[in-house]
Amino acid sequence: MSTTVVEELDKSNKANEANDDSFQKISRPVKAVLYEGLQEKDVGITEFTTSVPGISGILKHRLSDFQVNEIALDGTVVCLTSRTVPEKEEEDTSLKDAIDETGLCEKYSKDIEKLLELHSTKSIEINVDGLTKEQRKSIHNFLKFKYGAKVSTNTKKDDQDKQFIVIRLSTLVKNERQTWPKSRPEYLHFALHKCNMDTTNVVSILSKQLRVKVNTIKHAGTKDKRGNTTQMLSVRKLNANNVAKLNARNIWTGNYVYKNSTLKLGDLKGNRFRIVLRNIKGNDEEVSNAIEMLKIHGFINYYGLQRFGSSVVSPTYVVGKSLACGNCEEAIEHILKPRPSESAFENDTDRARSVWWKTRDPNLALKELSKKNYSVEAKIIRSLAFNGPKAYVNAFQIIPRNLVLLYLHSYQSLMWNKIVSQRIQKFGLKPIVGDLVFKDNESKEVPFEVIDGEENKEDEEEETDVNSVKFPEVETISEENLSKYTIFDVVYPLPGCDISYPDNEIGKWYIDLLAKDDLTSEKLSKKNKLFSLKGTYRCIVSKAEDLVWTTINHTDLNDDLLLSDIELLENKQPFVSVSDGSFKSLSIEFSLRPSNYATMVVRQITKQDTSSHTQASLCKISNNNKRDTPSTEKMENASKKIRLDLPTED
Repeated sequence: MSTTVVEELDKSNKANEANDDSFQKISRPVKAVLYEGLQEKDVGITEFTTSVPGISGILKHRLSDFQVNEIALDGTVVCLTSRTVPEKEEEDTSLKDAIDETGLCEKYSKDIEKLLELHSTKSIEINVDGLTKEQRKSIHNFLKFKYGAKVSTNTKKDDQDKQFIVIRLSTLVKNERQTWPKSRPEYLHFALHKCNMDTTNVVSILSKQLRVKVNTIKHAGTKDKRGNTTQMLSVRKLNANNVAKLNARNIWTGNYVYKNSTLKLGDLKGNRFRIVLRNIKGNDEEVSNAIEMLKIHGFINYYGLQRFGSSVVSPTYVVGKSLACGNCEEAIEHILKPRPSESAFENDTDRARSVWWKTRDPNLALKELSKKNYSVEAKIIRSLAFNGPKAYVNAFQIIPRNLVLLYLHSYQSLMWNKIVSQRIQKFGLKPIVGDLVFKDNESKEVPFEVIDGEENKEDEEEETDVNSVKFPEVETISEENLSKYTIFDVVYPLPGCDISYPDNEIGKWYIDLLAKDDLTSEKLSKKNKLFSLKGTYRCIVSKAEDLVWTTINHTDLNDDLLLSDIELLENKQPFVSVSDGSFKSLSIEFSLRPSNYATMVVRQITKQDTSSHTQASLCKISNNNKRDTPSTEKMENASKKIRLDLPTED
């Protein structure tokens, strides 16, 4: 790592400390934190709903330890149970006996095959001047019979009035839409099962293989990257056969069905989680007690660490604060700041960041990027190189809207976490006068997912914009109705230009916290709606529903303890607990409402930081000392130490 880079980072940190409270959370000496990663206390996660000792365990030791299945609006859990196409797609048999009378198709067959193989945009012209109308028709019919919807043909005349048949590669979807059976519903819905991939990345892969626009592939919500997840997707006028033929690593599809409506953002009741906590410390009675406390008291509904990215140098909320303040230049500075030693292997993105940071020349940084690099950093550098090194707003215009919103929502989420922690520290876990509740008293949350807001006018479909969503109305708790509410009814707002704040001391906390960043609710409304924040509401305490658990004894820390949907479909046998196992792990299953974080449920049980750094440390300890089980007294002391080490909010 270059000394120059470290010095620049230190200078940048010091420059931001003076007026950036959120940045102070990560402004510890660079060399000291690079290996630790972002931790819960950095993002305002400090409190618990109970003080009972935690059940120490390792979270996400293996990808298979974290299984997520979407819960549809009708309450059914989405599982991949079949990969069979529901019906044989209708074939056009009217051209079964098509014959090319001219022999020209055979002459050009190799050229056509090459066209298909290379997905070329070029065209092939067959000279048919002098042929009869019937002969030309036989060529069209034969090509349609042989290649189906893969090619399109038309007859044209050149300047000398000579006739040619032009053959082009056609998009499969375009032809399917032209010949879509009237009796079949327009939308194909299917289950997507993925492993160690985020939903946005999978949708991008599907769009390329299916040759459809990204915005035509709809889903109800995004799912975790690290783990196995299953959810429903929908596409307009696309045959199930085409989806079934997909060939992509760690992606499986099935449960195909045609419907009259598309999926929309928020079309889910929640998510069902199956999680393994490895090498737990505690007997079954202690585990049962911790889980019973969770059932009764719930968990604080924090935004988990996934919301804030993995970088300590430039977490997503720091970029979001800059965007909320209208400072695109500063936002780009944070995104392109080098991340020395945060990853084990240097890549072209790292090199491009380093070059840009030293030179501020996007053209030089561009030389370090591969053509297949589509990261946010690559998009920004290419934009600055094309539009000019000072064209900061343009750079954010070409970034997918869902990523811009990710930064902004991260900033809102940080402030929400901070406010809720401070409120619980001062007032405990009970409603107070001035708190907010939903008017319908259903504690129903608005899905607060990152979405792609690009329009798709060709398909006459519009993406839902979070700023256009109508949120449930809230009302203020008064002295007269205070007794009718519990902490599970209380909702707190994420800062925005169109929300109400609590009518008590906490409402002023919001104003003061925004003021530290020179912001007000009014300033969060922007002419450019890309950077505008409307705000929403979120329950401060939530519950895990339909919770079941069991302990598993096993001999190897790396034993495969949970089966994924695809493994169940392949009839793989589940792991059987062994009586003399060296390790004891907890398998827990529960349901959460949309936008609730399973890691916060696990945190409530374990009373541990859920950061990857902490979990890696636990794993290292487990590997070094397989049979060392601390006493309950030690666990209590450890729990107390964790609580004492957490900082209070300013």
